[in-house]
Amino acid sequence: MPGKLYLVGFGPGSQDHLTFRAKAAIEEAEVVIGYSTYIKLVKPLCQGKRVIYTGMTEELARARKAVDLATEGKKVALISSGDVGIYGMAGPTYEILKERGWKRGEGIEVEVVPGVTAASSCASVLGAPLMHDFCCISLSDLLTPWDVILQRLEAAAKADFVVVLYNPKSGRRTRQIQEAQRILLQHRKPSTPVGLVKSCRRDLEKIVLSDLEHMLDHEIGMLTTVLIGNTKTFTFDGLMVTPRGYQSKYELDSLDAKAVELMRQKVIEARPGRSLKTYGTLYGIGVGPGYSKYLTIQAKEAIERATHIFYPRGNSTDESMALNTIEPYMKKDAKVEELMFPMTKDKNVLEYYWNLNAKKVADVLSSGEDAAFITIGDSTWYSTYVYIVKTLRELLPAVPVETIPGISSFSAAAAMLNEAIGEGKQRVAVIPVNRDISNVRDALEVFDTIVLLKVGSKLNRLVALLEEMGLIDHAVFLSYIGTEDERVETDLRKFRNQTAGYMSLILVKKSRNFLVDDEEEEKWAKEPASSS
Repeated sequence: MPGKLYLVGFGPGSQDHLTFRAKAAIEEAEVVIGYSTYIKLVKPLCQGKRVIYTGMTEELARARKAVDLATEGKKVALISSGDVGIYGMAGPTYEILKERGWKRGEGIEVEVVPGVTAASSCASVLGAPLMHDFCCISLSDLLTPWDVILQRLEAAAKADFVVVLYNPKSGRRTRQIQEAQRILLQHRKPSTPVGLVKSCRRDLEKIVLSDLEHMLDHEIGMLTTVLIGNTKTFTFDGLMVTPRGYQSKYELDSLDAKAVELMRQKVIEARPGRSLKTYGTLYGIGVGPGYSKYLTIQAKEAIERATHIFYPRGNSTDESMALNTIEPYMKKDAKVEELMFPMTKDKNVLEYYWNLNAKKVADVLSSGEDAAFITIGDSTWYSTYVYIVKTLRELLPAVPVETIPGISSFSAAAAMLNEAIGEGKQRVAVIPVNRDISNVRDALEVFDTIVLLKVGSKLNRLVALLEEMGLIDHAVFLSYIGTEDERVETDLRKFRNQTAGYMSLILVKKSRNFLVDDEEEEKWAKEPASSS
């Protein structure tokens, strides 16, 4: 009866970073096969088992032996450090199986058990160097011609990938890492951060933070993984970090009035080609509070027409709720691009990015194609969309713009509660809360209904203020309306020591006691109907 072959990645070497499935697979096996160094790292799991180990360059021999024993009916674990499918034993084993005519579902059973690869484990001890596009390249020319490796290094350097170098150097191979450095220096600054990690998560772990110019001044060997940053990677407090986006908050301080003016001129230059009579149309679309059913028909039709979709992002890396809302209605080939709107008070920085984003939109419109700029809620309520429109109106007044309103978060909140935001002569205020909540007290004193937006990080302080002013029972908290994470809470005392997500608001209505009214409704629902 055929046996089973486990192809197991056991991670960087520490037992703490071995997955439960990898541990179970090794324990289930009757035979464990691997490179001698790797066998030592999992030795505690090999007690009472047959153990077969070979030298570094005998991968095919190990794979054949593992297949042979599994064919004889044994349960065999063929192990690799890191992930078995990344420069590991999964590939050679499947090559052997292909030679022997093996097919899935026939003969021996094969299970690939993934592990934490060196790129991930080394990144974890360096900080966060792999937050943008990266590639892994092995500098070993035993199986890959050096000319091919050079081409890959050149391509990665030109494309500004973060580069992870496996097998960078050995006693025999010393020039490859030097060539890699030379190529990367042609495309990146000498000060580009470089992390060198030897024996990651093992007893002899060594971590060095260097730069591209001085990386070769440090020890590099076969047990070293080299991580080379892209043009945006930076270091601080002994950590190596690559920003998720190229429009990063870490370089905002370098902007001045001259940079702003240069960007304004680039916007003005975005004019239609001679073959086009006019620009495409920009649709500013409010997509509602984040639930597709609140999207208007006009918004849906505009989204279906648009060939380009733009959506805003602040300094955070949160996924766009607006984009998720419209995804079912987008063209299959629509191009999607996020636009950075930094959260800063620096006027030069703000104007630079308003012009930069207007330039990106204008480039699309100048080709005659339509574009949509989507925002959560309504596009005219505290929306980044208005900065795009103001810039285009000022610099390219011929651009046709159509603003499509959407349901605001507080309108959706009131509808959910079956409440009116304003009645009769009641005065209503809509307040985006300041960081220090200094703009809230006056509104609470003067107005009858107060909508407090962007309350998330200030929630505990707002609760304290509402209690102080005797309005705590006249307030209701709502967040992520219409989504899976929706929350409605009438007892805000629960938030005394809490904060909440960004998409949160508080509705304060002095004529309504939310907590008492809810209790009254519950009491009346429990009482039997009168028989009068």
